[in-house]
Amino acid sequence: MAVNENYSDIASGNGQSSLSVLHPIHEAAMRIADLGLNRSKAKTRDLVSLLLSHGARAWRANQPEASIHLHVARRSGRAPIHIRIR
Repeated sequence: MAVNENYSDIASGNGQSSLSVLHPIHEAAMRIADLGLNRSKAKTRDLVSLLLSHGARAWRANQPEASIHLHVARRSGRAPIHIRIR
């Protein structure tokens, strides 16, 4: 899929996380507008695939944030590594 030029970081901690869910829907609408009137089975399958993937993406965007705390052993001791999965 193309680079997302319509993305802006709305959910930057301002309490507006519900607005970030609208981005996948907006992207799907922009893709539909780009399809034009040239209809074929391949484009229909592509559209259905696109809508399903954006629905899944919107679902993942609403999931709570997960964090993992690892301790990696080194010769000089233990060093904590924090990984944030979004």
